[in-house]
Amino acid sequence: MGCVLLTVAAVACAQQPPAAPAVAGDPVVARIGDEVITESELDGMIGPSLLNLRQQMYQAKMNQLRSEIFQRLVTEKATAEGMTSGEYLKKHIADKAVEPDDGEIVKVMTQYRSQLAEDDLEAREQVAQALNQRQQREVQEELRKTLFADAGVKILLEPPRVTVAIGQGTPSRGPQNAPIVLVEYTDYQCPYCSRVQPTIKALMERYDGQIRHVFKNLPLPIHSQAQLAGEASLCAQDQDKYWEFHDWLFSNQRTMTREKMVAQAGELGMDVELFDACIEQKTHAVAVSNDAKEARSFGITGTPGFLINGRVLSGAQPLDAFEVVINEELELKGLEVPAKKTAPQPADTTDEVAIE
Repeated sequence: MGCVLLTVAAVACAQQPPAAPAVAGDPVVARIGDEVITESELDGMIGPSLLNLRQQMYQAKMNQLRSEIFQRLVTEKATAEGMTSGEYLKKHIADKAVEPDDGEIVKVMTQYRSQLAEDDLEAREQVAQALNQRQQREVQEELRKTLFADAGVKILLEPPRVTVAIGQGTPSRGPQNAPIVLVEYTDYQCPYCSRVQPTIKALMERYDGQIRHVFKNLPLPIHSQAQLAGEASLCAQDQDKYWEFHDWLFSNQRTMTREKMVAQAGELGMDVELFDACIEQKTHAVAVSNDAKEARSFGITGTPGFLINGRVLSGAQPLDAFEVVINEELELKGLEVPAKKTAPQPADTTDEVAIE
């Protein structure tokens, strides 16, 4: 019998010599007659899924690596102080946790009442326990930072990243050479995109001068004005009014129309005729479409989606989720992580409390 024409991965017909790579360093993973499929081509086909798997693998490795280093340092410190690791952790974590005050308990009870026990006393106990656990996690994180810094720990494990193009005219704010590049893919009519804006503002304030915020469009078909809004925002960018118009769009996402956009351009001091002509001629239609195509290539199909130094973060995540990645990036670059602000967070970005 003749050799099977389709040969997958490393499985090859005994009668044929091993297939040579189509390109040096790019192994052939399948052969169809005289045609081949290379590993890089296959990676491109499943790029978004592969990236997601790589991120999960990285996070699992990072979590284990940090835990292992922490445990070794705790054991070393505990031995030096003549106690067990458990006693050391109790002394430096559990005993330092302060009981949550009544006002904080009432606030969380109100916010999560439907998820709590019906009995008020039992519900109160649930909330108090959850707040105490959260505080212990925060104290432990501070201890980890101190132990890592004292021991000169440097983690070299690199996360999976994607390369994003930031072309001339792409809206951005913050220093061009900032150590953190936060790319946001957003739909102006997406309610979750609107809710995450206070989080972005809080990040820009905490990491003042350390973040370059880049804005890109990902209009979804379910939102009738999203494509138009994206194009109009870039028309505003042409007249140096991007961020003012950006804020107006999010504040009026349910009522925006072309007529209202043009009127707002006038309110912001733009040349209305120029702005209207920019929309009419679809000057930035291709740019908006290219943003969306780029986002999908990274596996970002819903909004909002983010890249933090090329690391994908999807959805309207709470402030802590952004801070974890940003802090890791600063630590990888050997830069100091600024202290977390103690001022209350904006209403839409309140820290979540795990209620069990």
